[in-house]
Amino acid sequence: MLAPIVPVTFRHQQTEFPTFALVDSGAAGAVISTTIAESLSIPWESIPASIGFTLSGQFRSHRFDRAEAEINGSTFSLALNIVEGISPYHCILGQADLFQKATITFEGFRKEFEIVFRRMN
Repeated sequence: MLAPIVPVTFRHQQTEFPTFALVDSGAAGAVISTTIAESLSIPWESIPASIGFTLSGQFRSHRFDRAEAEINGSTFSLALNIVEGISPYHCILGQADLFQKATITFEGFRKEFEIVFRRMN
């Protein structure tokens, strides 16, 4: 089964963290776990928390605006929502980051998943 999962390398300062991210057109922005944030040396515990709500309850997140991601050789800046209590290596890329910088084609019936980055000047 084809899934919209892409290899991504997150960067903060001199630290990198390679992983896989779910590409989610319903997500407002990027989400990473506290484990990934700690691996990137992001001081997430010192960032004020916000409370969010989902169908399964509420969650605490911390917004960090100074990160980069690389996919298929294309690097872009993004804000990360660091969410407490999610599985250690889970991450999502959504509307405010990846979808603003690339054309994404996902057609399950054709078994096609493609990301083409726009040229940014």
